[in-house]
Amino acid sequence: MGNRPDLDEIDLAILRHLRKNSRMRFHEMSKLTGIPDATLQFRLKRMMEKGVIDKFTAIAKPEWTGYTVIALVLVQTDTDRHDEAKVHLAELPEISVVYSVLGEYDLFIKLWARSLDELNSLINDKIRSIDGIEDLLEIVVVERVKEDAPPV
Repeated sequence: MGNRPDLDEIDLAILRHLRKNSRMRFHEMSKLTGIPDATLQFRLKRMMEKGVIDKFTAIAKPEWTGYTVIALVLVQTDTDRHDEAKVHLAELPEISVVYSVLGEYDLFIKLWARSLDELNSLINDKIRSIDGIEDLLEIVVVERVKEDAPPV
């Protein structure tokens, strides 16, 4: 398995089913996989203890929370204040992703807003005012075609 020597096909099957429905009961998963409940429980417990599973969470649909406007933003930072800027960005609740990247820009962020006016305010009043932010390239998302976690 390369970088995952401790995960076999049973572990991966469990992870795939939990990604689809983290509330799936063991007897349902057992029917789908043919793996006994006790084995599934043992494997899940072991993966949790090893830290393979980061967290269980619920993801609300944006149309129900009102956060339907998404922007992907490339951020250039001042070299001396880069670390400070990324920490401040990560603290904003409207920002769900902060990645350090290589290339012309230093950070990639994903932010959510309830309207274009709110997006504009977020960018101009909150993000541009952070010390160390030098330039932004904003891309407004017009359609979410696919959004998922990494494959297992």
